[in-house]
Amino acid sequence: MAIYTTVQGDTFDTIARATYGNETKIQALMEARENIRLLDTEVFPAGVEVFVPEVSEEASFVEADDLPEWRR
Repeated sequence: MAIYTTVQGDTFDTIARATYGNETKIQALMEARENIRLLDTEVFPAGVEVFVPEVSEEASFVEADDLPEWRR
């Protein structure tokens, strides 16, 4: 279990990239029950604590076909 403290301007995808090294794991952040209260937040202010669940290195929650062409 880890906690990420946001900086002004963070979004779920930037948090996923900062914590997992890859924004395709954004779904793990958004589905964690500890983060349900944050789901309406599009852009975070500084100082919000976001729960970061453990996920396997191989886990990817976004299919390659769903990625923009520049990310494939």
